[in-house]
Amino acid sequence: MILESEKMLELPAPAPARSSDLFGGLERNANPKDVVMTPPRVAQMIVNHFKPSGRILDPCRGNGAFWNAMPGAEWCEIAEGPDFLEWQEPVDWIVSNPPYSTFWDFLSHSMKVAENIVYLIPLHKIWSGHRYLEAITEYGGIRETLIIGTGTSIGFPVGLSVGAVHLKRGYKGETRIGYPPNVSDQIPRTRGVANTTDSPERLSASVLFAPCDGCANLQTCKTIGCIAKELEETI
Repeated sequence: MILESEKMLELPAPAPARSSDLFGGLERNANPKDVVMTPPRVAQMIVNHFKPSGRILDPCRGNGAFWNAMPGAEWCEIAEGPDFLEWQEPVDWIVSNPPYSTFWDFLSHSMKVAENIVYLIPLHKIWSGHRYLEAITEYGGIRETLIIGTGTSIGFPVGLSVGAVHLKRGYKGETRIGYPPNVSDQIPRTRGVANTTDSPERLSASVLFAPCDGCANLQTCKTIGCIAKELEETI
């Protein structure tokens, strides 16, 4: 269990020019693979699911898939001038598809300014680094992971699992992991994740992850109680 008094692990210092308090600087737009546009139908489904309200920001607007789905939202886009890493005003929600090569710079800055963060990403970006989970735990917690499918199923140049991850400031409750309702009608699926012949009800099944009785920290607990508190349906 990680105590709040424990010092944040430090990453090796990268080479360039921009910095963030948690993760160090990374030169942006150096990787052409960062230009990955979200299909409008996927962005709309994610916005409909999470229902962001209040002051909303799309920090990397790109072709506007998320921004167009959120009337009244503000935006940044480095290719057009406004730089998200220079944004300092508080917002209620950040919703977007961030650049992958500088993901942790984006997430670090998002945690400074936003009460809620929803990023469409390859899911290993969140779960593969323990030091990053520590940072997320200090911010609050992961409220939900909405699994979309493989990246290739929505036109992304990655075959890994992708999903929309909702982080919330101060959140210490259960983490829901599941598929969108009627996902079989919206996004192609791969056998081995869930049978494409299953009903939409089965495909929208989810697992609730929660701290066990002896632990208040979901992201860092390794006991069975945290791994699976409740299985609503078997996929």
